[in-house]
Amino acid sequence: MSAVSFETSFSDYLAISQLLSRAVNLIDANRLEEWVDCFAEDGRYYVLSRENYERKLPLKLFQCDNKNMMHDRVLSLRQANVVNIHRDQHVTGLPQLTKNADGSFRADSGYALYTTDQGGISQLFGVGAYVDTIRIEGGQALFVERNVIVDTFSIPNMLSTPI
Repeated sequence: MSAVSFETSFSDYLAISQLLSRAVNLIDANRLEEWVDCFAEDGRYYVLSRENYERKLPLKLFQCDNKNMMHDRVLSLRQANVVNIHRDQHVTGLPQLTKNADGSFRADSGYALYTTDQGGISQLFGVGAYVDTIRIEGGQALFVERNVIVDTFSIPNMLSTPI
């Protein structure tokens, strides 16, 4: 058995962990406008099936190629779309971090997402993994890219809010 090696400083680990926690907590609190601020200006957000991710196929279930697209998506949810009113609750695993050659970090973690409808009925919405590229700017961790890899083949309702 080999010794454990830490490539990440404690301050970087803490900044990244805070970002990962903040992102799901903002979604769960329906504070989506603030969720967008978890991303760098050049940040990207994608939701794709595990099969497409592993095969490197380009088809995504949800795609925002920049922060402006995320702002537009949130604005659309607030003003134009009629969505199933619900409350989200994420359960996430601890991240496995790897430092990339460019100084950014890769963070891999699992998630389970539960939804509760207006009648108080909770159900499992989906499970999967987050594969994130994170950059630390001025001591603050921000997503450069967040890939949500869904293992659940059938999403029970419209995919309206971020996962």
